[in-house]
Amino acid sequence: MPLVTKQLNSKSDITAVTFRTKAATVYQQIVADLTDASKAGLPVTQPAGNRGRVSLQAVNALLGQVYLTRYATLDGGNAGAATSTTDLDSANYYLTACYNEKTFTNLSAIPYTDVFDVNKKATCPELIWQMVFIQGDVTYHSNVAADAQAKGEQITTKKPSSSLGDNVTHDLVKEYEPTDPRGKFSIRYDSNAQVKDWYVTKYRDTSAAAGVNGYGGNDWPLIRYADVILMLAEVNMYKGDAATAVSYLNIVRTRAGMPDYATSMTDATYSQNYPTLKLAILHERRVELAFEHHRWFDLLRFFSINDLVTYMHSKNQADWGLASIANFGTKDEYYPIPYAENILDPVKMYQNPGY
Repeated sequence: MPLVTKQLNSKSDITAVTFRTKAATVYQQIVADLTDASKAGLPVTQPAGNRGRVSLQAVNALLGQVYLTRYATLDGGNAGAATSTTDLDSANYYLTACYNEKTFTNLSAIPYTDVFDVNKKATCPELIWQMVFIQGDVTYHSNVAADAQAKGEQITTKKPSSSLGDNVTHDLVKEYEPTDPRGKFSIRYDSNAQVKDWYVTKYRDTSAAAGVNGYGGNDWPLIRYADVILMLAEVNMYKGDAATAVSYLNIVRTRAGMPDYATSMTDATYSQNYPTLKLAILHERRVELAFEHHRWFDLLRFFSINDLVTYMHSKNQADWGLASIANFGTKDEYYPIPYAENILDPVKMYQNPGY
């Protein structure tokens, strides 16, 4: 991507930076920006009225995520390389710092449903950073609950729906373990004759303030502690400390009311579906953080692009509806460069392979 670090005041200024910058250089700038933020005197946590503003918790979580992503993607997960070891240690340092800044004792004390309770969005201690919306406001409301609801249903909003709603791939439906209450809360089957499919129920606002217009107050969670905890499991797995990785994994599973990892591995279905700790962590991230926009980035961290193509092609096409998994290939590691950007300088803004 182009890397712009100063105001551009003329066409020549724009032309001078219209070129693709190497990923390593972009990462350096991201780390520099976040490091500056970590030294800016931000409050460790934001008060209830400022949950949309960044805190030191959020900065530490982001730095940990960036270092973890750079380790797993740019460094190729090569723990023997000096930069990779530094990235992994840095990821562990900042994620641990964020974890130690939590204001609760045990995650189990926070019901999973509290994270998505529109009445607790400013007080739930698991929430670190979120995109804030105003319930009942014609301009600044959230429409996630109204858009998700399928025809004939009244679980997420009082606004009547005439659509199929926000449908869920059956691949995800099947990934929820049968007794997982997160599945029962997050998705629902609509038996309406025109739907007969699953839709998202994770975000709900049936309040009188949201009303029949669906002017919901749901905030969009950007970072929360279950995410941080599972990233710590991932980091420790890469470091070769399986015991610590499992301890973090179990924190999330215990809060969800699920058996711990050791017990789960005695279940034939679980152990067959997730034969390695790595796949178990990836599974937990998928069911815990579903519909929170983490999945694609998780896949890019957990697999090389060639392994990801193999992983996707091993899926059952019947669980993906009209989306052809056979069409997924190595080019899909990146988006195409938009035409409007490419034509500015076809040499320096060259197109990605496969497009």
